[in-house]
Amino acid sequence: MRSKLSTLFFSTARKVARLQRTAWRLGMPGLFDERAPQRARRPPAKSPATRKPAAADAAPEFDAADFAGVWKSRVYRTPAVPGAWPVRLSYFVYVPPKLRKGCPMLVMLHGCEQSAMDFAVGTRMHRLADREGLLLVYPQQSLRGQRHRCWHWYQPDAAHGYAEADAIAGIASAAALDYRADPTRVYIAGLSAGASMAALAALRHPHIFAALAMHSGAVLGSARSAADGLRTMRHGASLPPDAALAPLLGDRAGFPGMPAIILQGGRDAVVDRRNGVHLLAQLAWANGLDADAAGPQQEEGEGTVRHYRRTDVPAGRGTVVSLCEVPELGHAWSGGDGRVRFHARQGPDASRLIWRFLKTRRRVAQAETR
Repeated sequence: MRSKLSTLFFSTARKVARLQRTAWRLGMPGLFDERAPQRARRPPAKSPATRKPAAADAAPEFDAADFAGVWKSRVYRTPAVPGAWPVRLSYFVYVPPKLRKGCPMLVMLHGCEQSAMDFAVGTRMHRLADREGLLLVYPQQSLRGQRHRCWHWYQPDAAHGYAEADAIAGIASAAALDYRADPTRVYIAGLSAGASMAALAALRHPHIFAALAMHSGAVLGSARSAADGLRTMRHGASLPPDAALAPLLGDRAGFPGMPAIILQGGRDAVVDRRNGVHLLAQLAWANGLDADAAGPQQEEGEGTVRHYRRTDVPAGRGTVVSLCEVPELGHAWSGGDGRVRFHARQGPDASRLIWRFLKTRRRVAQAETR
């Protein structure tokens, strides 16, 4: 018996080691490292005369002068509630020129190894916000909370994923109140880990968010740990939609629905393309629909660098859930600033696609809250 247990132990240890090496190779080490980082010393500032010129393809530094609107920095702390896990998050608000009362608002969640400002520069969502009068809110995961700024979507419990989702919902409510945004037009979007966290926040708080956008995100309900999260990213859902989402939604009959758009790269080596297909099924189920009700796949921009394939549920003008697959795209925001890590020039403009889907959605007033 002792020999069998020893063999099982070392077999399991070898498998975990392989998973860890794979995570590092794919550039997602944060899933396996929860240690708090040492505070790095800030290098002395260089004068303009000694600063080296940036390479043509180097990632641009954040410069407020590149934005027509104004940036505001805020800190949110979850209220002290017995049994609730305390969360403290920084967030940044982008106020476009001539913002009007009753404006729509979009919460944007960055991915692992990104800051809120990386995400803002890479997606260029501010350009659209300037034209549309859209208030943007960028919560930022703390380095104390996760060494690589990953959101804990893969640990949906009161001390991790749920606590962060509740804090993000709290930020959305506070920002909407502060800037007098339309409470029926508050949306949420994210990239990679931020996409899965956006889904967790939206499905957990349908009384706050009117619609959801996920770019390169993993399915929900199949992970309870970092190792589970990696397996989910590589293989997609391990449970059918009802089993995966029932713990999150509770009684689906009482769930008001959550329109959603999903974007997924066909050459994504970090989050396998199967996640996009499985998310379509999950979010269709959450909205009381069947993925089998999807219309035929539509080719958009065929023969150009903007080519993608769209699948809508249900078919026709009443689309509630839409999947946009970009065949040649890796793990990156489509049509963004390619100089910023995890953003690509190729593919359709994801920011424009997302806003086109979100802008007509309105949340139905609900008395019930979680």
